[in-house]
Amino acid sequence: MSKKDNEDEQKIETIPPDPRFQDSNVTRWCFGSYVDYHRCRRLFREKNPGCEQLSKIYKTICPNSWIERWEEQINIGTFPMDLPPTECNPKKK
Repeated sequence: MSKKDNEDEQKIETIPPDPRFQDSNVTRWCFGSYVDYHRCRRLFREKNPGCEQLSKIYKTICPNSWIERWEEQINIGTFPMDLPPTECNPKKK
């Protein structure tokens, strides 16, 4: 295998278990991770490793149709959870 082939390969890994959702259906984990990701991204605009981990989790366990519906609800303002405003940023200038 050439060096170029190795560079083209993607690292495949699983998401870590979440102790809050050991004995439950992944629906709550999916929704919780989705909401936590959006809260994190609104609070820390730049790429934050914690936010990226939440993104990886919800994209792995949530059905695409749910994600699309939630994105649409956020855009039109009918999402059922409170999210910080998009201009929210705790860092002082």
